[in-house]
Amino acid sequence: MPTFFADLHMHSTASDGSDPPRALPQLARAAGLHAIALTDHDTAAGLHECADACRKHKITFVPGIELSADPAAVRPDRQPTGTLHLLGYFIAPDSPALSEAELHLREARKTRNQRVVERLRELGVNVTYEQVVEQAGGDIIGRPHIARVLINKGYVRTTHEAFDRYLGQRGAAYVQRDRLSPAQAIELIHRAGGIAVLAHPIQLRLDEPDQLDHAVAKLVDLGLDGLEVRHSDHDGSAIRRYQNMAERRNLLITGGSDYHGPQKPVQIASQGLDRAAFERLCASAERR
Repeated sequence: MPTFFADLHMHSTASDGSDPPRALPQLARAAGLHAIALTDHDTAAGLHECADACRKHKITFVPGIELSADPAAVRPDRQPTGTLHLLGYFIAPDSPALSEAELHLREARKTRNQRVVERLRELGVNVTYEQVVEQAGGDIIGRPHIARVLINKGYVRTTHEAFDRYLGQRGAAYVQRDRLSPAQAIELIHRAGGIAVLAHPIQLRLDEPDQLDHAVAKLVDLGLDGLEVRHSDHDGSAIRRYQNMAERRNLLITGGSDYHGPQKPVQIASQGLDRAAFERLCASAERR
């Protein structure tokens, strides 16, 4: 496994990770990293805590966020399939624009999660929303927390099985939630002083090169700044494809593991950026 200088995609208990924000820098240092970004889903709640711990462990910290947006807006077929996530890097953690959006997104998640639990109960699965809240242990509650309840109660064995049978887009209890438009997500990141990056482009599920190029072109027109080239879901062929796409469109290049903790088979520092690529990213952010 290559040794990376920076891992710019990881999650904590502030959203759906299993490690508190303060624990990530020590794990990063043990993995040989020199820089990290915390990119929790739809929240900046853990950034100050993680930044403090990074100073303690002498890790360079990039404050970040991962916003969910509507994929239908950029797909050629206009279908709401796949996922469209936008990473915001170098954001101001206390941005009023982000704080306002977080409240809206939190309510949308709560409504969606409650409806998922209702559907599970209609299917004969004995879970309650209170059990999901207890499992989450924080303000941000997502489908991975529902998956853990299903595992704990013996309905499924793994998170993958929970999503396949119940929670994923083809699952029996799937509920679509209100999402930001891509334009809104990119604008929020820019208003918070950050740069907007398309996360794990493979998860848009656009297998044809011209289809993905169509989607990226639309995002560039909306102000997209970069592309997450290296990610745990990207094999060597995908990395080369996204690298070429970023270079053709003069987009910034980022990379990270998408670490969530032990509940997902992804190791911290399994993907990331080398020192030169990280320094280029920081220099670009400063110029912007």
